[in-house]
Amino acid sequence: MRALVATVLLVTIAIARPDEPGQRAIPRPPSRGAAAGGVERLGPKPPATPRRVVSLAPSLTDTVVALGKAGVLVGVTRYDDGAEVAGLPRVGGFLDPNPEAVIALRPDFVLWMTDGAAYPVLERIASLGVPVLAVPVIDVADVLACARAVGEALGDGPAGDRLARSIASAVSAARGRAVGRRPVRVLFVVGRDPLVVAGPGSYPDELLRIVGAANVASGGRPWPVYPVDRAVAADPALVVDAAVEEPAEAIHRLDAIPAVRRGAVYRLHDDAALRPGPRLAEALEELERALLRPRPR
Repeated sequence: MRALVATVLLVTIAIARPDEPGQRAIPRPPSRGAAAGGVERLGPKPPATPRRVVSLAPSLTDTVVALGKAGVLVGVTRYDDGAEVAGLPRVGGFLDPNPEAVIALRPDFVLWMTDGAAYPVLERIASLGVPVLAVPVIDVADVLACARAVGEALGDGPAGDRLARSIASAVSAARGRAVGRRPVRVLFVVGRDPLVVAGPGSYPDELLRIVGAANVASGGRPWPVYPVDRAVAADPALVVDAAVEEPAEAIHRLDAIPAVRRGAVYRLHDDAALRPGPRLAEALEELERALLRPRPR
């Protein structure tokens, strides 16, 4: 989990500063998500019911497990932390999968959460005769579309539809509970040094809106490196600490922000709010707890 959040942070910093001298910009996420028809299929036609599947993203692994298909997995990323896959070989990360490690597992199907940085690697895997399903997941609608796409690809479309409907029901319930609740102004912190936050258009930004919170981060980037003075000026009522790879007490590096100074901080227990997949319901429940918990004033 910590390595996953750390990778998100590294990619964020690289994307947020693409014009600095000597720095190579990492390709941005796809503009068209799974719900808008952005799913790609690379390589040969896959079997109707794959038996040896490699997952190259923790949220896709979560999806396979939630579909009741954990038994078909033969390899996952180094970021996967579920008990169901604890004994499986690791084949790199979702940004840097190891093609030799993937091929060595003799998969008949590979699942990948689309990211431009790894596209050449997946093209290579596909060129070696392994079918690849590339699923771009940007928002909640894409999470639902992903559940259906993966279920269909694994030969169990009805299971995919059931999972999607279950997630959609959790989202609807969370929205309903937020009706009439006064919005809480929130700063969602992903990294502290530098300060990186979930901005407009990010996955956590959408989750905050679902539970009735108002994201105070402004600007045009979903994962900006954010000036501390802007965070101070935004004056959030609550800081959600998603920097779970750092010691909890390190949040005091941000004591200039009034909410941090007075202790109005909620530290997330895991990375579910950064992991667009079936753990969405858990993420919404924890964010609701954060909003409803009494805060120092």
